[in-house]
Amino acid sequence: MTDGQHRPGDGPRRHVLVVGAQCRSMGALTRLEEAARELHTVLTDPACGGCAHRTGERGSLLVGAELTPEDVRRAVREAAGTARADNAVLVVALLGHGFTPPQQSELYYMVAGSTTGSTLSAVNVGQLLAEAVDEPGVEGVIAVIDTCHATGAMPDARRIAGGVRAGRTRLSVVTAAAADQAARGMRLSFALADVLREGIAGAGPAVYADARLTDALRARTVGQVVGRFEYDNDPFAAEGLWLARNVRPAPGAAGGVVGPLGLQDLAEAVTMWRRDGIRLPAPLTLSDLGELDAFAREGKVDGSADPRWHGRVRQVVATLLRCAGTVDLLTTVLASVLTSELLREARRLSGLPAEAEGAELLRGLVEYAALRAPGADEPPWKASARFLAALSQVSGSDEVAARLRAWARDLGAVTEFNDALAEFARRRQEGELRLVVSLAGALTDWPEEVDAWLVGTGEPLPVHRRFACASPDRAGTGGRAIGTALAWARTLLPATATLVHVDIAAPAHLLARWRPEESKVGLRLLGVNHDVVVRWSGRMDPADESAEMNDAARKALRSMADCTTVPVEWLGAAVLGDHAALERGLSTGRYDTVVGLDHHPDALQDVLEQLLPYAPIILWPRQDARPSDEGLAGLVREHWQSLPHGLPAAYRNRWSEQHEGCVACLGDVRAIWHDEPWLEFCRPFEQRVVAGPEEEW
Repeated sequence: MTDGQHRPGDGPRRHVLVVGAQCRSMGALTRLEEAARELHTVLTDPACGGCAHRTGERGSLLVGAELTPEDVRRAVREAAGTARADNAVLVVALLGHGFTPPQQSELYYMVAGSTTGSTLSAVNVGQLLAEAVDEPGVEGVIAVIDTCHATGAMPDARRIAGGVRAGRTRLSVVTAAAADQAARGMRLSFALADVLREGIAGAGPAVYADARLTDALRARTVGQVVGRFEYDNDPFAAEGLWLARNVRPAPGAAGGVVGPLGLQDLAEAVTMWRRDGIRLPAPLTLSDLGELDAFAREGKVDGSADPRWHGRVRQVVATLLRCAGTVDLLTTVLASVLTSELLREARRLSGLPAEAEGAELLRGLVEYAALRAPGADEPPWKASARFLAALSQVSGSDEVAARLRAWARDLGAVTEFNDALAEFARRRQEGELRLVVSLAGALTDWPEEVDAWLVGTGEPLPVHRRFACASPDRAGTGGRAIGTALAWARTLLPATATLVHVDIAAPAHLLARWRPEESKVGLRLLGVNHDVVVRWSGRMDPADESAEMNDAARKALRSMADCTTVPVEWLGAAVLGDHAALERGLSTGRYDTVVGLDHHPDALQDVLEQLLPYAPIILWPRQDARPSDEGLAGLVREHWQSLPHGLPAAYRNRWSEQHEGCVACLGDVRAIWHDEPWLEFCRPFEQRVVAGPEEEW
């Protein structure tokens, strides 16, 4: 191997700490937690920021309304200690309120009990950064300061030069506003997250805290001056102090067969094996991998080689060669059906997390399955076999399954491949089989009878039956009538089938106050053994406008499939309070995809009745939810790819002992969800005349 261009990510792990602190004396920042979580997500994305995601007491994200100065100082000290242990770069982001004392320019970061009249109640940011960058072993510090007066965060260079490292260190600071200027709406954090996700044209393989970045941020941050400060006095640094990988490919970077994740593992192994400054070329080709494999196979031992890492290098190279071959195989076998949506569906089905999706989707998923997903006691290719089995399942092709089974056979993973195929087929059958219970007859209160349909039995039309409620109240409907419908459905199931999915369709006045999964049916709550999804019965209405309403929803859902971001339009109390403006927005198509309410309205029924004919999906927090308003958006963004099917498990978790002490969880989110399978179920109801119950279906 030769000393080629050193790509970002070839060195040790990088670490991050994102802090978001509310301050009682300054008023709540409504988007603080959302901004902190979004920035943290980008900085810990392996394909972007590349920083390690830490959880627990020393986690990489610290957000709260009761933080103290010592909480912030301790978190920075611990993050610097972690970076020191790995000889790593540390990225620190401070989001919230800040002030500068009269006649001074030093920035003080404000926490829960801070006031502008006491510097002891806040954190001196310049001093904090100077101490972190002076820590021996820390390869450099990058700071993002999103507060008012943020330029005051720049530490005195003399303080760094006079430290224990005699100034031989590096520091880059990006600031949200001038020393005499306010910063609003967490604009810097949101802009930075967007820029890093999109990349910067012409910036090369990495994004630095330089003029290119500040120009890009200034173009997105109106009304405040984004600035930067750089201190570089370390002549022995192995690479530049980069903030993130540039997701826009640099000119001439095409042709590589290794993605960011694979490159990170390979570079780490090579660095630990050979401490003589060996560098990997960029991009890596098959020929390069072959050369490295041959070089490692020779196994020459000298003073610059650590034999303990020799095997790891050969293992990573062999895995990446197999991943490159897998990518080629999939692009050939799936050439006619390979889409981003198909890959994401297979990712969800196989159980790979959303973070497995890299900048190059297919290669990122293949490398994640091979390098990150295998458990300690699992066969090494089990996760990869599951992912390819999922691709076989969603492609629906026997020929694809046969080709990919041959791949599994070559790796000795054919049992894992076939086990996964059998599991996915069973889950697909369970997913297609579901009971629909409609409470559409509840005009003002609870209904006197409910309708039930068993879907997915192979019949041309779902089997239908109507059940009387023992009493027109919650117990008579939720407990007895639904229980009777379940018992009826079980008598119609194929011998080996199990009924898991239950759809409950009800009018808005019931959906606003009733959680169907908490209805006690027999000995247990309905949601204990069944995955309950809530629907609005209005989409089953045979009125003339139903066809138009549902067709609009189908179009909106198809457009959502192409979205790279979470397509939720969040509405606050001010928007809901302006009924005329909201109605204009609804009638002009602004809210035709997903509407999220960032709070639980007092008049929830009225809000739902206004929104349901327009938005196919509506989200809101439980009335007793513990997360703050801005935390709801973060929860939905984090779990979006698992919805709505992740909600039943979240509700079950909310009932468990593990939920005690939980500040925010997905189980706090309520949803009315109309996906394409539900709209297809509703199609026979559209524009038909119903003469009587006996003529239905």
